[in-house]
Amino acid sequence: MSCQVIMSDEEQAPIRPFVFTVVEDDGVNVTIEIAEEDYLADLAAGCDEDETMKPGRYNFVRGGFLKRHPEMKDKMRKC
Repeated sequence: MSCQVIMSDEEQAPIRPFVFTVVEDDGVNVTIEIAEEDYLADLAAGCDEDETMKPGRYNFVRGGFLKRHPEMKDKMRKC
């Protein structure tokens, strides 16, 4: 996620990186935490509420896309 604030026609504000903390990572499940300060900094940088994640903890599963779309596995490029 990123957001960009246009200050003028010639000058643009730097893009603020998505800031989070990894709370737990067992290789399959990942829990991240968004701090209130980082959320407020995103809003102050000009991001809309729907462009950033609200403060709190979020759980993700690695590889979830291929579990939901097994037909794509055959189309993946071999390295």
